[in-house]
Amino acid sequence: MSNLVAWLMLTFVFAGVSPSFAGERADRDLPVTIQVHDYSHVPPELLARAREIVTATYAHIGVRTEWLGVVQQDEKHPGTASRGSALRVPLAQVTVIILTPKMAARGHIEEGALGLAAVPVEGMGRIAYAIYDRVKDTAARAAMNEGDLLAFVMAHEIAHLLLPRASHTQTGLMRGHWNVRDLQLIDVLELGFSPEEASSIRAMLQRNPPMVAANAPGDSPAKGTDR
Repeated sequence: MSNLVAWLMLTFVFAGVSPSFAGERADRDLPVTIQVHDYSHVPPELLARAREIVTATYAHIGVRTEWLGVVQQDEKHPGTASRGSALRVPLAQVTVIILTPKMAARGHIEEGALGLAAVPVEGMGRIAYAIYDRVKDTAARAAMNEGDLLAFVMAHEIAHLLLPRASHTQTGLMRGHWNVRDLQLIDVLELGFSPEEASSIRAMLQRNPPMVAANAPGDSPAKGTDR
C-alpha cells in the first residue's frame, strides 16, 4: 500500500453545530480547471446547480473555476462515455468522480462518507469523489436541495486537493463531521473558507497553474493511509 496518499472524507456523525465564516476575496482571480466524470448519471439540472454553487464558493476567495465538461461514464465499461458524452476533452487539474453505490462498495469507502479526496503528502491532489446515492438520501432526510448538498460535498473535497493534509476544521466549509440535524440548522450555501484556507488554496494554484497540470490517476478508488 502506498504511503503517499491519504483519504480525507466528508462524513456525517453526531456532532454539534459550529458557526461558519466566509473567506476573504483576493485581488486577482486564479484559475482551476475541473472535469466531472459522472457514473451515477445525476440529473443535469442538479449537476448544473452544484457546479454553479461551487463556482460561487471559490469566486469568494478569488479562484475562478473553469469547468471542462461532464463525462457521463458507463460503470460496466469504465473509460467509455454514455449518452453521447465526449471523451476527447482537455485534461483538467482536478477530476471529480461521482460514484455509484457498487463503486463505493468496491472501493471500501467508509459508511457515512458522502465524499473523499486522494491527497498527496506534498503538492496538489488530482482526484475527488462524491457518492451520489448517499448525497441524495442525506438531502432527503435533511429536507434540502440535492444540488445544494452535492455542491457542498464537491466544494469540500476539491478544497482537500488544494490544501495541505489534515485540513479538516471545526468550523466552516472544511468541517469534517456533520449530521442531518446540522444541515437542518444551517445554510450550506453560507459556508466558506477562512482567510488562512483561502491563502493556502491560492498559493497552491499559483504553484500549479493549469498549463502544467499532471495526468490524472485512474478512476478507480484505492485505499489510502489516513481516514
